Amino acid sequence: MTMKLKVSTCILFILAVSISASIAQNPREDYTAGIQYYSEGSFDQALTAWLALVDSGYSSPELYHNIGNAAFKTGKIPLSILYYEKSLLKHPFNEDVRYNLEIARSYVVDRFNTIPELFILRWFRMVSLLFSSNSWAVISLISFTVALVLLLAYLFSISGTIKRISFIIAAMAFLVSIASISFSFGNRSVTVRNRDAIIFAPVVTGKSSPDASGKDLFVIHEGTKVKVEDEVGGWYEIRLTDGNVGWIPSDYAEKI
Repeated sequence: MTMKLKVSTCILFILAVSISASIAQNPREDYTAGIQYYSEGSFDQALTAWLALVDSGYSSPELYHNIGNAAFKTGKIPLSILYYEKSLLKHPFNEDVRYNLEIARSYVVDRFNTIPELFILRWFRMVSLLFSSNSWAVISLISFTVALVLLLAYLFSISGTIKRISFIIAAMAFLVSIASISFSFGNRSVTVRNRDAIIFAPVVTGKSSPDASGKDLFVIHEGTKVKVEDEVGGWYEIRLTDGNVGWIPSDYAEKI
């Protein structure tokens, strides 16, 4: 009886491992199936396969890029722009994605006079996306530790040369630590607390208040990128790139 129980337990364990391995392989198989569909010109099927992966919790800049391509091929411009933007959040220096995004944006009706972003802010955002928020935090911690060690060397060393070198490098390490933690928060602000959204409704009227009776302020169209400033009872307060602000129903836009 004991032997049968052990054998049964062993069989169940093997089955569990096999099922887990099968589940782990499914995403790769689904991704490959999407590539096959895409290469055959079955763009709708490729899009369905890849979106199913996203719904299952999988994400990568390559997956988002492919979804953007498949959506563009099927004429779903807002969806393609959304996923190109998602891909750039994870891999901001991918020129292929940027090029495809610009092509998709050329199909958007709206054209606004964009308020120019300060160079220092744009530079800070781009640098913060070089590494993940956690990676920047680790760099900051290591730099701070190095600064402390060198500060101790400065305090207790007898040699004037060692004191001078230790102080200079400690100061540099401390500055790197401060900069890295700033980039960590900057990365988190862009990737986790990102407020950008893409309009999905064909035509949307911006209102002066979060209700249908509000005064009409502007009209925008699908594919336009906006920034969500606030959310109240199923309405988004959005800001356009030209600075105009208004309210739209939240189901008319999809956050990046």
